[in-house]
Amino acid sequence: GKSVMQLSIQQQVLAKHGGNGLIVAPLGVRTEFINDGRDLLGIEVRFIRRTAEIDEDWAGIYVTNYESVRDGRLDVDGFTVVSLDEAAVLASYGSETTQALLDKFADIPFRFVATATPSPNEYLELINYAAFLGIMDRGAALTRFFKRDSKHAGNLTLLPHKRDEFWLWLNTWACFVQRPSDLGFS
Repeated sequence: GKSVMQLSIQQQVLAKHGGNGLIVAPLGVRTEFINDGRDLLGIEVRFIRRTAEIDEDWAGIYVTNYESVRDGRLDVDGFTVVSLDEAAVLASYGSETTQALLDKFADIPFRFVATATPSPNEYLELINYAAFLGIMDRGAALTRFFKRDSKHAGNLTLLPHKRDEFWLWLNTWACFVQRPSDLGFS
């Protein structure tokens, strides 16, 4: 259902604002998006690896892999909406991929992250999601909510007096759905 949700969100944004959408995903799941678009939503989704493969006479949703974006083969500046599939790729604080994605997508007006495996204790991952989405700078979030470990940069401890504020803040921009009953279904 995650791929259909991402495609549907992109359809909604593109219907209102025009342009092209981009889903960035692991290479192995590209066919899932293409097939789900065609079979479940009746839309065409095209796979691309580089900027030259963008069809200037076609508007719609493209899917690509993380390496094409990170390595600069695909210029993302012309897209209206982007969704990162398996967004746990943003979990690492100082990785080349995380930094490249934060930098390259900073000016895209509509950004989404989707993952089936977020961990509520992976604070850096959640903070990187917020940074990617333009919610809050990583440094500001770290300073506001966490005690830093001077011996291990990635070892974060949520400040006890900021615990409730952190989770309230997270709930202003994130949606965690674990089962259909979370959305009112059986």
